[in-house]
Amino acid sequence: MDNSQAQTKIIVEFCYTLPNIAPTLFKLQVNHQSTIEDALQYLASTQLSEVQFLLNMGSVWAIFGKKKSGTHLLQDGDRIELCRALIADPMSARRHRAKREHKSGKM
Repeated sequence: MDNSQAQTKIIVEFCYTLPNIAPTLFKLQVNHQSTIEDALQYLASTQLSEVQFLLNMGSVWAIFGKKKSGTHLLQDGDRIELCRALIADPMSARRHRAKREHKSGKM
C-alpha cells in the first residue's frame, strides 16, 4: 500500500436502537483499510459511555443488514449496525398475532 492510501480517510456510519429510544446514528471518519473493530474502538474512545456499554455487550454487527465479523474491511459509506438479540421468535409472534386477529374477527 502506498503512503497516499494509508492517509486516505473514509466516512462510515454507526447506528443502533435501544428499547423506547429513537435510533441513534453517528458518522465516523476512519482510515482506509479500517475494520469494523477499528471503527468501534475509535467510537468507544471518542463517544458516550452508552456506546461503550453497547460495545461490551458482545453484540453481532452487520453492514446494511448483513452479518459481518469484526475483521470485515470497511468501505466508504458503509453503515455498521448493532444487532440485538430478538425478544421473541418472529414466526411465533406472527402466529400469535394471526390467532388473536382471527378470534377478534379482524380478518
